[in-house]
Amino acid sequence: MAETTQSAFAHDLLRQCRKTLGGSNNGLTGIIEAHEQDFLSLGEELYALQQSCEDISRTAQSLVSYTSGQAMHTTLSALSQELEALTDDTARASGRQSLEEIDGVVRIVDELSDILSAFSKIVKYLSILGIATRIESARLGNDGRGFTTLADDVEKLAHQIVEHCAGIAGRIETLRGHVQSARQRNLAILGTQEQCHEVIVRQLAANIVALGEMASSSSEISLGLSRTAEEIARDIGQAVRSMQSHDIVRQQVEHAEHALAETAEMLDLEVTDEADAKTVLELLAFVADVFTLETSQIASADEHFTNAADTLRNSLTSLAGRIRGIGETIAGRTGAGTADTPLTRLEAGVVTVKSELGDFAAAGEALGTIMDSVADTIAGMGGAIEAIEEVGTEIELIAINASIKAAHTGEAGAALGVLALAIQRLSGDARRQTDAVARILGDIASASTRLQDNAGRYNDQSEAWRIIGELDAVLTDTSATTQQCQELFASLSGASRTWGDRADELSRNIDFDREIGRSFSGIRRSLDEQIAAARKLVPSGGKGRSNRLRQLYDRYTMEAERDVHEAAFGQSQSKLAAKPQAKAFSQEPTEFGDNVELF
Repeated sequence: MAETTQSAFAHDLLRQCRKTLGGSNNGLTGIIEAHEQDFLSLGEELYALQQSCEDISRTAQSLVSYTSGQAMHTTLSALSQELEALTDDTARASGRQSLEEIDGVVRIVDELSDILSAFSKIVKYLSILGIATRIESARLGNDGRGFTTLADDVEKLAHQIVEHCAGIAGRIETLRGHVQSARQRNLAILGTQEQCHEVIVRQLAANIVALGEMASSSSEISLGLSRTAEEIARDIGQAVRSMQSHDIVRQQVEHAEHALAETAEMLDLEVTDEADAKTVLELLAFVADVFTLETSQIASADEHFTNAADTLRNSLTSLAGRIRGIGETIAGRTGAGTADTPLTRLEAGVVTVKSELGDFAAAGEALGTIMDSVADTIAGMGGAIEAIEEVGTEIELIAINASIKAAHTGEAGAALGVLALAIQRLSGDARRQTDAVARILGDIASASTRLQDNAGRYNDQSEAWRIIGELDAVLTDTSATTQQCQELFASLSGASRTWGDRADELSRNIDFDREIGRSFSGIRRSLDEQIAAARKLVPSGGKGRSNRLRQLYDRYTMEAERDVHEAAFGQSQSKLAAKPQAKAFSQEPTEFGDNVELF
């Protein structure tokens, strides 16, 4: 009676198991398939991320190449040496010497003005002597007729001296103006040299050093970017491998579902009303074993899938940080994307040097022109001095002629003799003053020659203009490089931020593993309930003692399934298999150790 009751309970339990199988085996693969589109979309996103990372890496490498500026650094270093030669202490010493020469000319011109004023006394005395001679000639009557002509000649000479002195005075003022202009130009050149030297030695040199440091930094960044690219590739590879677990888990679930389906078919065939109690209990024990095994397989699949999803989320989070880090690294080390970078400072420095050097060249050429005007003015003054010297000679002749006429007149012409002596003394004074003016003009001419020699280097500013032309070329290259760097960094910054955020978003949105896990857990609970009920009738059920389990074991294609099988019953492979098991086809097994087709 008890055996009949136990058999009836076993029949009922098998029917419940069959009902459970009807609900579970049809739902396992459906759980994975329901998220097939999620996996495909995520795969497409990963591919897009990979492509974007490659684009970002290429952009970053281009930016590094532009910011290195090695050729520009070499060119600027050579130009800097040439610029220093134009504005160094030697060049400035020449300018200071020119300034001293100019100040000496100013003093000489002032002295010339003082000497020239002495001619006014000579003119005054000549005028007085002319009047006195005319008066004395009138007093003598017929004896003094010859002295009237003499008086005319004296007054004429006085007017000539006035005219020549006025011409010289005008040229002196012109010379004074030229000299003052030369002095101002020379001071401007010295100031420009100082400023240019300051810019070259401090600003431009510092910018060249900064450019060199940026080139060195760019080399380091390039190496860092290579490492970052490798890390990004590793993160993407890790993410792809995590995605591949979808196929592995799907196969594992399909195998579990197939085993449960076969068990259902077996129950449909073997569980009949005519089956004896022993057969029913053996079937129940086998069903418990299958449920125990597949519960473990489903749990294993769930664990692997959860771990893979966690790895995927972590990989995407790490990937997001690395992508954004590229832009941050470039900005931090090169200053790209900001208004103040070595390139922009270099550009500003070159503009300043070019402007200062242009002023220096223009001032030098202007000074050379002024010095030519000084020389022309001094040459013109020489003609006036020759004219005054001729007047002095004529005064001497008049004095001699007056002395002769006075002697012919006798005692009556004694007064005229005194006038003749006075005229003779004036001729001597005129000669001395003329010699002094000639001497001073000689000094001015010598100083002018030295000034022209010093200014000669300013007249020819071809070297300065050549360097300015080269600076223009550097400036053009620097401006183009700066613009290109700004554009590249804007692209890099936007792309790294966009795709970094996208990777973060993907990581946050991966939650299908939780839904799949909940579905798996529901099926496992149903199976566990049947296992617990079966063990009450067949205590050995669910402990792997059924000989039919060997057939399931032999059909496994994944090492992971065999490991789970053994772990489910605490047995080794040797106890379950009578023959060697097939190994995985893959020469490089995954964590599951077999030949699984991965997408």
